[in-house]
Amino acid sequence: MLAKFFNAMAWLALIFAFFIFLISYANYPDEVLVYVNSVGEPLQYLSKDLLFYTLIAFLISFNAILISLNRVLNKSAVELVLTETGISLSQLFLNLFFATSVYFISILNSRENFNYSNFGYLIYVTGGLVFFAIIFTLVSRFILKK
Repeated sequence: MLAKFFNAMAWLALIFAFFIFLISYANYPDEVLVYVNSVGEPLQYLSKDLLFYTLIAFLISFNAILISLNRVLNKSAVELVLTETGISLSQLFLNLFFATSVYFISILNSRENFNYSNFGYLIYVTGGLVFFAIIFTLVSRFILKK
């Protein structure tokens, strides 16, 4: 039951990430700023189309990998519930990390005087949650195998 709940949440997070991606993409300029130095001077720009295709390929490929990995597992084994839950959590947090990162690029290109240090912790938190979910999946699978 818990695995199905997190699987449903992962699908909702995928829809949310795609929605945030489309809204952010509509607001991007033709040349999108993606990297600044510590002072805030722009260092690297990407074209809007290249960024679009790169990000959509990233979103689709990682979600397809996690969904197919979850489908390959033997559903009848009780000990795989934690692994399925971990994979769904990984997908959920990966989509939240993606949405946060895309929104951060949108804020960076908005030309507003924004204090980015107040927003940076969200990227670290969502990245940490992705890392936690992946470690949880690997550890639960290894412990249950013994």
